Amino acid sequence: MFTNISWADYLTAVFLLLAIYYVYVGVRYYSGDLKDLLSGKRKLNFRTSPANDPGDQPPQLSEHADHPTGTAFGETTDDDFAEVEYLIGRLKDVIADASGRQLIPQEFKHYLHLTLKEYPNLKISPLRPSINELIVSECEKYGAVTLSVEEVEVLWNDGW
Repeated sequence: MFTNISWADYLTAVFLLLAIYYVYVGVRYYSGDLKDLLSGKRKLNFRTSPANDPGDQPPQLSEHADHPTGTAFGETTDDDFAEVEYLIGRLKDVIADASGRQLIPQEFKHYLHLTLKEYPNLKISPLRPSINELIVSECEKYGAVTLSVEEVEVLWNDGW
């Protein structure tokens, strides 16, 4: 019975069944994301560094650094830049997600506050004003909530 089926026919059938399955899963569970992607509202983001993939944890500063645990204002290290890069990616994802879910301003600010709170080293970083400008421009880009630089400064602190 199975001797009449060639390997090429078998692999073609398996490929077609898998394609049908993945199209079904995509339409069933990711239809909103697919619509946003196809309409241009959301861009496809590829991870550029496999080092950040495991658990999506931000890069940790080594305890065996040549400098004390806190850097002075005005000094930046490679670890700071890596942490800023990771924060930028997180902020873009958070703002895009909040825009897609259409959060009210208070929820959005709380969401941003919690995200910024995960990066206490950057609170005293000289790169903080640049991060604030990025948050303001991303909010304007997605139209989620319009924030000023002063409001973002408040989000870094414990008040929101």
